[in-house]
Amino acid sequence: MATTRLMTVENLEREGAPEGRWELIDGELVEMTPSSSESSRTGMRFGYYLTDHVLPRRLGEVFGTDSGFAVFAGREIVRVSDAAFVRADRIPPAPDNQGFFRLAPDLVVEVVSPSDRASDVYAKMMMWLEAGVQLVWVADPATRTIAVYRPDRSSQMLRETDELTGGDVLPQFRLKVATFFA
Repeated sequence: MATTRLMTVENLEREGAPEGRWELIDGELVEMTPSSSESSRTGMRFGYYLTDHVLPRRLGEVFGTDSGFAVFAGREIVRVSDAAFVRADRIPPAPDNQGFFRLAPDLVVEVVSPSDRASDVYAKMMMWLEAGVQLVWVADPATRTIAVYRPDRSSQMLRETDELTGGDVLPQFRLKVATFFA
């Protein structure tokens, strides 16, 4: 459901959104359907394992499902992921980081819920890449797979026995795919 009143990123920061979970897409507030229990649990696992890897190494920060990113300069868009990582050297200094970050994360995790349409998940993943995200992981608890997407539009489908790595974006991160769906 979209609202009819157009908003800016600044309006959304100042006024907030109606109750619920929302994204701002080209000035329109678009309500996000709540995640299923399994999708939420999977998203939390990504957040946990990413944080466990990132914080001790001081690589940057990990963000959860309530963090919005204004990913395009000059466009009224705020996207929300299930988990995201931003390198330490890209974190804006305080007080510049009090609102939405005006940047695309380095890594984004999207977890598919049963109510998600494949075309919507694909469009969101493509928007993340267009915005400059270097690595997008799309996890599907129903199939217990993780699709890995890169800016050159190459992709790789990983199954439970495969190993998920952070590549150049998150050096030394490696875990079996099954870990996220245990």
